Amino acid sequence: MNESQPPEEKGYKFFPDHVLTEINMGLFLLFLCTILAIVLPLGMAEKANPLVTPEHIKPEWYFFPMYKWIKMTPEAIGLFFPMLVIAIFIFWPFVDRLITKITKSKMLPIIIGVIGMVIVTSLMIMEAMS
Repeated sequence: MNESQPPEEKGYKFFPDHVLTEINMGLFLLFLCTILAIVLPLGMAEKANPLVTPEHIKPEWYFFPMYKWIKMTPEAIGLFFPMLVIAIFIFWPFVDRLITKITKSKMLPIIIGVIGMVIVTSLMIMEAMS
């Protein structure tokens, strides 16, 4: 036996051994879920009637500030002001630098951010309470 060559190591190969095992397990679980869904269908609630509107429709909690804003303001402001806010969020690094350059205050952008968060939080709470 040649001592310069290391002995062969037996191992578990990632491909094809591990990959094929994972594919087989995934296909089995997909097959099992499909069979269970066919045999035991889950009924969620009564079927939706497109001709009847529910009494009160409310969005998910993370849309509460926007929903309250649209209800409180006139149509043009309610629709276009959020676009302006989104544009400010996108360009905030440039707006932040511009505000700091003009006012020579590093606290003003932080104060603006805190005021914005207070407004969003208060709109969310007002809509949640209504």
